[in-house]
Amino acid sequence: MPTVYRVEARAHSRATEVVDRVVAAVQNVFPDEARRRVAVETRTVEGHGGIPLVIVTASLKGEDVGNRTFEYLANELSEGDRIWLDSTLDRRVDQKCVLFLRVDKQQAYRGQIVLAAGPDIISLQIHFRNGRKCKRSQVIAFIRNVLALTQHGAQ
Repeated sequence: MPTVYRVEARAHSRATEVVDRVVAAVQNVFPDEARRRVAVETRTVEGHGGIPLVIVTASLKGEDVGNRTFEYLANELSEGDRIWLDSTLDRRVDQKCVLFLRVDKQQAYRGQIVLAAGPDIISLQIHFRNGRKCKRSQVIAFIRNVLALTQHGAQ
């Protein structure tokens, strides 16, 4: 059975944003009990036109917290977002068994996980493996199973 062994999140804090709020939004994509294990880094770079931009990255390693984080994300998504995610999995899971998601940064700051429709995002990479190898088809089936269980549990 596939497991999540690493979750990475990344967001940009533009000059008009408060960096601590962007950090809080990024941390909110992880369940409360896992946040103390999340490694958060910030790096200032020069954006378009010389405007400073802070890149916030967070990573979490370990199958126990990785699986819990994936379940948390699935549970927090609305039914519509779970259906959309399920219908787009073939484009979101690469050959290395990494699931790519984009969640709304403002909603994450408010404590809600919503798939992003606009450009103000937190990008997530959820890394799966099955033993030491991965089979993309098994990972997609596993994700679909978690989404289906989440849908039944939410009703």
